[in-house]
Amino acid sequence: MYDKSRWASTAPHHRTEPDACNTVLMPASVLPQSAPGTRPHWGLPIGRFQVILLATSLALMGTLWLFRGHIDSHDVAEYFIFTFIVGNSARLAALSTTRFYAAKSFPWDLFLLLFIQIPACISGGYVALIVARLLAVEPRGDRLLSFSLSSLVKSTFFSAVITAPMYMTLKHQSRLESRNRELESQVTLGRIELQTQEAELRAANEIQNHLLPREIPSVEGVEIACAWQPARSVGGDYFDVLALGPEQIGVCLADVSGKGMPAALLMANLQALVRAFAHEAAGPGALCRKVNEALCGNVLPGKFVTMFYGVIDSATLTLRFENAGHCPPIVLRGNTDTLLTEGGTVLGLFPHAQYEERDFPLKSGDCLLLTTDGVTEAANEVDEEFGAERVAASALAARNLNANGIRTRILEDVSRFCNGNFHDDASLIVLTVD
Repeated sequence: MYDKSRWASTAPHHRTEPDACNTVLMPASVLPQSAPGTRPHWGLPIGRFQVILLATSLALMGTLWLFRGHIDSHDVAEYFIFTFIVGNSARLAALSTTRFYAAKSFPWDLFLLLFIQIPACISGGYVALIVARLLAVEPRGDRLLSFSLSSLVKSTFFSAVITAPMYMTLKHQSRLESRNRELESQVTLGRIELQTQEAELRAANEIQNHLLPREIPSVEGVEIACAWQPARSVGGDYFDVLALGPEQIGVCLADVSGKGMPAALLMANLQALVRAFAHEAAGPGALCRKVNEALCGNVLPGKFVTMFYGVIDSATLTLRFENAGHCPPIVLRGNTDTLLTEGGTVLGLFPHAQYEERDFPLKSGDCLLLTTDGVTEAANEVDEEFGAERVAASALAARNLNANGIRTRILEDVSRFCNGNFHDDASLIVLTVD
């Protein structure tokens, strides 16, 4: 269904501003984060770490069995005690001294980690030996507190075994943290840029709104209603209604090639030129010549403008106009519609292009329809365009209404036809003669 708030509609003493541009920012929650319950540098949950130690004990006992060919219950108990006590000693030492080695670069980080791990594992191995002797797993005799050379070698070996995966985990998590910091920095910069662009677009939208007529000048016997909707927050469509005298009014509708900010900047330039030349130009053809000459020296190659400019004299009921490559105007008279196909070429490409003044007599009850291609080329789901015929049909179906009613009917029909998906700037002027 048609949503009136999507259009900036301009009628006598009435105007509705278009919606502001909404920009979606990527939330920080999409960044890679550490899994819940973990800490960097081998800070696994205690339960998971014990499972790893259990697997290590089984691996050591399997290695012992391969070399010896057998393994007894004392060896099993000793290895379990040794692995769990030494392993937890190494983990505690690594976690409590992370700040000393984590920030260092290779090989100093590895040297510092080994310097911490070897004494911790030897101390853990000594405690494990005492516990094994107290539990009668290891024969103690009179040597409860003695520490054998084999136990020292075993502890040193185990410190190297547990340090290797710990060191690899440290380096991997350090790389992840560094990458996360880079991503967070990039996202922060991107968010700032998007917010800046959004603010600039809002300001540009406000400026462009002020370039369009706030109130429609009126002459006796003529009613005008306008609507404008950019495909983005700013657009390249331009319409204007100028009071040229007590009984004359100028009507302009133009479409700048392209969309967005470049088109909006050229549209602002066009508005200034039209208003500067409108009162001094001898007629629509002369105005188009002056605007074309000014644009040809100031626009980028390949940029151009299509424009219809007409002057309505309410005393003589005459339309004097020139169409510079724009959509042909539609004149409704009774139950018939007529396209005014005469005109010259677009503005801004050919410095010496010729433009003329053309006349069309108006009658009481006539309706003049001016559109940009954003209206006629609005497409439905099967890529069928709305077209000038449907514009005329919508207006004919609302002929019993005033200019505002006809405008609303056309907008409702075109919005329903394309399901509100406008891919180009869309503007419409409806002029009725009493």
